[in-house]
Amino acid sequence: MRKNRINISLRLLMITFPLIATALSANAQEDKGLQRIVFPKDATVIDVKAELGAKGDGVTDDTAALQKGIDLSSGIDARTTRALYLPNGVYRVTGTLVVKAPLGPWMYGESRDGVIIRLDNRVKGVNSVLRTHPREAPPTSADWFMRNLRNFTIDVGDNPDTDGIRYCATNSGILKNVRVIGKGKIGVNAGFIGQSGPNLIQDVVVEGFETGVNAAWIWGTTLSRVTIRNCRKQGVYVNATPVAIEDLTVENTPLPVFCDYPNDWTWWGGVTAIVGGKFSGGDPNGPAIKNRSVLYARNITTRGFKMAIEGVSADRNALQPVVAEYASQNPRALFESKKPLNLPIKREPALAWETNPSKWVCVNDYGAIPGDNQDDTQAFQKAIDAAAAAKKTVVYMRGIGGGDPNWFDINGEVRVHGSVRFVVALGFGRILAGNNGKFIVDDSSSPVVKFQNIDSFGGPPVVLENRSLKNTMAVESCGVKIVGDGGGDIFATDCPSGAELRKPGQKLWARHLNSEGNSDTGLVVNNGGDLWVMGAKFEGKGIRYATRNGGRTEIFGVFNYGPGIAKDDLRPMFDIVDASLGVYGLREIAFDVPTYNIKVREKRGSETRTLGVDKEGGWIGWALFRN
Repeated sequence: MRKNRINISLRLLMITFPLIATALSANAQEDKGLQRIVFPKDATVIDVKAELGAKGDGVTDDTAALQKGIDLSSGIDARTTRALYLPNGVYRVTGTLVVKAPLGPWMYGESRDGVIIRLDNRVKGVNSVLRTHPREAPPTSADWFMRNLRNFTIDVGDNPDTDGIRYCATNSGILKNVRVIGKGKIGVNAGFIGQSGPNLIQDVVVEGFETGVNAAWIWGTTLSRVTIRNCRKQGVYVNATPVAIEDLTVENTPLPVFCDYPNDWTWWGGVTAIVGGKFSGGDPNGPAIKNRSVLYARNITTRGFKMAIEGVSADRNALQPVVAEYASQNPRALFESKKPLNLPIKREPALAWETNPSKWVCVNDYGAIPGDNQDDTQAFQKAIDAAAAAKKTVVYMRGIGGGDPNWFDINGEVRVHGSVRFVVALGFGRILAGNNGKFIVDDSSSPVVKFQNIDSFGGPPVVLENRSLKNTMAVESCGVKIVGDGGGDIFATDCPSGAELRKPGQKLWARHLNSEGNSDTGLVVNNGGDLWVMGAKFEGKGIRYATRNGGRTEIFGVFNYGPGIAKDDLRPMFDIVDASLGVYGLREIAFDVPTYNIKVREKRGSETRTLGVDKEGGWIGWALFRN
């Protein structure tokens, strides 16, 4: 009976019907190129023209100036980290720009289309324009954090064997609002070093190249609202890693998506979960998506292809041009499956960058001193109070550097209120929390409050808590604990963070959520709310995600690394108590040690069931679990 309940026909998962498109139009994405970033004059901001002598005239070789800026932003001199600012201009380079330090850089262009880093044509021996790892090839480690690359264009020019960006970031890293163009090899190569992720590629446009985005090897990548055009071979290539994809547009490219596995290493195969895809102008004799491994797809629209999805065998093909839902395997389940959750998807709120430097306030000027082991709660509160009294909008901290102790201490509650809508670190904003270290958003706050570049990095994380009944909290590139204890929406983007929804009805949308540690109760807890996650990695022992009290959770593109799970450790990866969970595209591995004994535990009423090693032993790759 149980087998019949979970053996849902694949045909039901491939029913096609017209859908209301959820993806942003290409034109709306292109508007990102018009956004303008400005910083106040401050020692924590490096203006590559004013301070380092870059010209940005398209003629002068600016390679050395840009490289020096990347080094300084990353704190390679160990003194401090800073924001690297590129005013509009065409920056000519003749070699690869390399991120050498374990942390950073924090690199911002004034505008995406106005800042162009252009490589000379036919340059020999240059494998990429920008590389975020000091090495070109393995071996490496998973210790390359906080790559923050925003708001500029990389132009490879006429260099057919050159990548645009060789992108390595682990646990925290964001490539956001970036355009990569030219006649090159790979636009964004996130698989060159043999170990990368988890990280986020968001609002990125790739034009030209042989391959648009290469995502390969181990820890996971999230693609959010990526547009790829005019590639000679393929749009997105996935191999030996889980990849979560949201709102992907691929135009005039033979094969938009290829989910592969290396050689005959089946359990190293790609795991792809894609929600929202628009594919057109490809090979009329081929598929829009080719899958040789594990694939989940939802809301896919294709035009001009032989079929929408080519599976591992003919009975796994999706022939119609519109696919509502597809899974490359029969679903896992413990009870009779409910209907798909299909939680509503919201993008992060539009929060205009503050371009008036007079509306920025620095917490360091109010007595916050990193590294002195003194409580900085009052200094942060004074800075926010002063900004609110003067109708200012941004409170920022200078980036820290050097060895421990180097952090700010928050031991009490800091209330963000009035006109203040952005709390940001210009560089590495390390904050450690005492027993009650919190930033609070409540009904006295701005309609949207955003936190950016705050991270505990190995210490007790500060809490960012939304207590408001109506106001929104957005968290970006922050390693913290995210808490909902009200009713306002929460957004988490590029966050190596834990999370907890305490109130029924509260909603959290996360894109690249990396939660690590040991837990008996859950690194991420949904107590009656709606939790939607695009791209999740977790590591450690104990319960990873707990959904309770009628909560609804959907997670796409999951990587679980469970090191050294004892045979008698029966804490599940996913814990469900009278609630709903959908997991789409899951990979679990553990090197030379046992994986999770219990993958899923579900309680309905008085009955509890488990899905464990008796049915799912060793490394696993699931297309779909749904209860």
